[in-house]
Amino acid sequence: MKILSPKSLTCAAVLCLFAALSSCLPDSSNSYEFTQTQLGVVQYTSDSSDSSSSSSWYILNDDNLKLLPKNAHEVKTAPENNARVLVAFNVTSTEWSPGYDYVVTLSYMALIHVYDVAPSSAAAIADSSDVLRNVDDVWIGSRYLNVDYYFFYSADADKHEVSLLRDTAAALQGSDITLFLKHNSKGDGGTTPRQNIVSFDLESLRGVVPSDTVNVNFEATCTDGTYRRNFMYVFKE
Repeated sequence: MKILSPKSLTCAAVLCLFAALSSCLPDSSNSYEFTQTQLGVVQYTSDSSDSSSSSSWYILNDDNLKLLPKNAHEVKTAPENNARVLVAFNVTSTEWSPGYDYVVTLSYMALIHVYDVAPSSAAAIADSSDVLRNVDDVWIGSRYLNVDYYFFYSADADKHEVSLLRDTAAALQGSDITLFLKHNSKGDGGTTPRQNIVSFDLESLRGVVPSDTVNVNFEATCTDGTYRRNFMYVFKE
């Protein structure tokens, strides 16, 4: 599990801003083991997305661990089932609940945009008019390729979009595939940097390569050059 630092996400909606954030922080009367920020997926305990009960949903993190938020009732807007989220939380060593790995106290939760890998042309991939400032990190968690990156904006950072493209005309070399991260400023190019995290569903590559694994070559064009990483992903059964 990659441990993240809390950050101001541009293209994600903050779901939980508690009335008294300090009440979610450790004090001398509680035994806290650690504080973490992680990515995960919201799961409801039934087919209904009823948020009337504080235990109606939990977070399945990228290591397949179930996090039960004991203060879910404080979330102002209930998250949708299967929503991908960035959460900051405290884990207490004095509480547990059957069927869950940890009981947690949330202090922050934001939606993370999830996209499929999109088929594209070589011409669209070669267009580098809207380059990223830089890519901080890329990693695989569960079924997702996650990208922590910076971009430049002028007036409206929320209108910027990123996509992960594959060249449909490129010949496959076994199970190897090259994916290109592209940034679209929607005409809002500028000089002010902003940071964001986005997730891409690698299961959208199922059937593209003739095997149950895919070797991903990741590329992104940035102001300081081309960022490259390589990963192997095994499709989920």
